[in-house]
Amino acid sequence: MIHITVIKSPTGCNSCEETGRIVGEAAHKFPGVEIKVDLLTSGTPEAQAFGVLTTPVVIINRKVYSMGKPVIAEKVEAWIRKESGQ
Repeated sequence: MIHITVIKSPTGCNSCEETGRIVGEAAHKFPGVEIKVDLLTSGTPEAQAFGVLTTPVVIINRKVYSMGKPVIAEKVEAWIRKESGQ
């Protein structure tokens, strides 16, 4: 199983909302792969455990793939392929 965590700003910034949407859509493009997506808010104990400095953050299988900048769908899909061994 692939576990993806998206950490967003508590103020709901546009980049954070867009990152959450892109990650969710990318996860649906891999029907044969079990993917769990969690959305966390920075400042919570769960998010602080990752050492988040700036949002949005994309973490896949406990590895930080992106922090503090918007993501694009193609990169997220490539990260999922890498983590799934495809």
